[in-house]
Amino acid sequence: MGESYTLRMALTFADLVGRIADIGCDFRASREHSEVVVAVPTQHYVDPHDGERSLLLHVMLQEDGKMLRICVPEVYQVVEFAHRGTLCEAMLAANWRVRVSSYVLDESDGEVRVVCDVPIEDGIVTSAQLSRMLTLVAWTVDQFDPVIRRAGSEGKVDFTELDASIMKQAPDPRRRKSRSKRERRELADLIKAAGGVEGLRKLLEEHGL
Repeated sequence: MGESYTLRMALTFADLVGRIADIGCDFRASREHSEVVVAVPTQHYVDPHDGERSLLLHVMLQEDGKMLRICVPEVYQVVEFAHRGTLCEAMLAANWRVRVSSYVLDESDGEVRVVCDVPIEDGIVTSAQLSRMLTLVAWTVDQFDPVIRRAGSEGKVDFTELDASIMKQAPDPRRRKSRSKRERRELADLIKAAGGVEGLRKLLEEHGL
C-alpha cells in the first residue's frame, strides 16, 4: 500500500452524533449505549405506546463502530393480530418492495422490528448517506403500515394502491424484469441440453452455483 496509506478508524460515537446533528433531526444521545434516538413524525403509523403519529429511530454503533444499525423496535406485536400468517406474508412482500430496510420478527416474543444494518468496517458514513437511510427506514414503517395492519386484522394482502403510489414517487421501483423471447428460448435450450430442469439443477450444484 505504501507509506502514504493510512488505516481509517471505525465510526466513533462522536462522529455519529455529529452526522445526525448536521441533518437537523430531533434526537437524544446515549453514549452509554452507543445509541442515538431520532424522533420522526408519521402520516399513517401510530406509536402503540403514546398514541401519537410518530416513531423513534434507534441509531446504534455495534462491533466497535464497524457496524451501524438503524432500528424501529416494537413496530408490531404479532400476538395482537388475528391473521398472523397473512401479516407475515405482507411483511415479506413489503421487504421485496423496499430498499435498505427490512421487517424482522423475533419469534421468541412476537416482536416485529424494522431494521437497516450497514457494515462500515474501516469506511465512513456521510451525513447525506445517513439522512437517506433514516428517511427510507421511517418511510417503510409509515407507508406500509395500512397494508400490513389490514393483512393482520382482515386477512387480506393488497398492495394495489401503495404500488401505484410508489410508481409515482420512484421511476425505478424493484420489479421483476420480464425475459425477452430470445432469453426464454435460450433458457429452454439450456434446460433441454441439461436433460430437463432436474438435470440443470444438478449441473449448477456440481459447479457450486
